[in-house]
Amino acid sequence: MAIKMTRRLVLGGLAGSLASISMPSITNARVGPLENIVRLSSNENPYGPSKKALMAASQASSMGAYYPGKIAMELKKAIAEKNNLNMDQVALSSGSNEVLSAAVVAWGKEGKILSPDFTYDLHLRYAEGTGTEVVRLPLASDMSIDLDALENAIDDSISMVYVCNPNNPTGKTIDGNTLRDFCMRVGKKTTVIIDEAYNELTQNPEYSSMVDLVRENQNIIVTRTFSKLYGMAGMRVGYALGRSDLINIVGNHVMAWPNIVGLAAAHATYAEDDFIEFSLEKINQGREILNSTFKMHDIKPLPSETNFVFADIGRSVNKFEPKLRERNIQVHRAYPLYPNHLRVSLGKIEDLMKFRKVFSEVYNS
Repeated sequence: MAIKMTRRLVLGGLAGSLASISMPSITNARVGPLENIVRLSSNENPYGPSKKALMAASQASSMGAYYPGKIAMELKKAIAEKNNLNMDQVALSSGSNEVLSAAVVAWGKEGKILSPDFTYDLHLRYAEGTGTEVVRLPLASDMSIDLDALENAIDDSISMVYVCNPNNPTGKTIDGNTLRDFCMRVGKKTTVIIDEAYNELTQNPEYSSMVDLVRENQNIIVTRTFSKLYGMAGMRVGYALGRSDLINIVGNHVMAWPNIVGLAAAHATYAEDDFIEFSLEKINQGREILNSTFKMHDIKPLPSETNFVFADIGRSVNKFEPKLRERNIQVHRAYPLYPNHLRVSLGKIEDLMKFRKVFSEVYNS
């Protein structure tokens, strides 16, 4: 006998099938740090995303069967308006590393990329893998980016200069007017790209930023991210700002679209002043805990306006870091150029207090 399939039977069967599926939990899926682990290694902001961002992300995820549409244009419009730019001066990407990679690959076809030797370089290493030549210069004696050395190294073979401000992993910020003058001079010779992933965490973001040079149509590209201030590192949304012809080149080399969930969350939280104020307050509190922890042991950390602190602890990080890990504290691995310098990212206040206790015990042992 044939069975007549009704809508009720179909839906009832579907519900029964779903009920029988054992759904993995987020914890079991290992999204984020494992339970009881204090992760201070990746420059994340554990206080985000905001509630508004999460609500928008939840709604957008229900439409995950579709490619992003109008939401991308709405986010571009919001970013352009906030920075007094036109929409064709904004390129969205899957995290700021994507627009950075797109830029250095594109300009790498025309010449060499010039960069400090000790800086964020994931995009530079990616470009090298595609055949781009990267010229790296040492930091100055005080571990600041040596702008004079970069400028003096520019010749006809250099197609782009990369500067991260504030710099990662040192945390040091270049004076706004000093960098502005550098960009004005150097921009006459080659394109300058400024990585401002941490700009919004600085004491004076507008002064430190080079977006005003973008408004003046200078030969400069500025990149930003929603990973730091907005706590959306896992949602992968970044963007580049620049003269329309420069942004067109970057956009033509971007490979990964931002995802619909990240775009919705970013749009919801971009002008969320209350959350931004809360996030900055927690970052400033956390940085003070780290600074005071180091100073308790007569360790002088480098000045930082970011969500991490970099300090010479006077001993091998390769030997020290595993001892922290044994106590469930994760910090960044050692840097070959500075083997005694430890970079510690900010976490929640309670996590930083655990770090203070464990660090002191390990350091004094």
